[in-house]
Amino acid sequence: MASALPGPLGTVSVAATTLYAADLDAAIAWYGDVLGLEPIFTGTDGHRFATYQIAGALVVLEPIEAALEPAPPGAESTTINLVVDRDADEIRADLLSHGVTCSEIVTSPHYRSFLFRDLDGNRYYAAQTVT
Repeated sequence: MASALPGPLGTVSVAATTLYAADLDAAIAWYGDVLGLEPIFTGTDGHRFATYQIAGALVVLEPIEAALEPAPPGAESTTINLVVDRDADEIRADLLSHGVTCSEIVTSPHYRSFLFRDLDGNRYYAAQTVT
């Protein structure tokens, strides 16, 4: 007798978020120059892509042409949330010095956080834990 699946998807082995870039080469350069990230894998699967590991998450950059329903830059509601150890003011200052669009820092009971956008307007939320 077969065991029941845990849900309609069955067992999910990994989850990754895909962000779309107008110019993949420029996006890869930006992620390296501004965020200090290098892809763990690049390849082609219908379209070129670059995969980054950020903590326990995978973020995949693909050209905008790969999107089923492309949206203008920054129009998507996806946000990659990063819990960081470094001081939020220092991170924000570094990003601003690279020309990155950042919100003001907001303080809540548990975090000091701000939003920033990559080269294509994709959103990241950096949250420093307040102890």
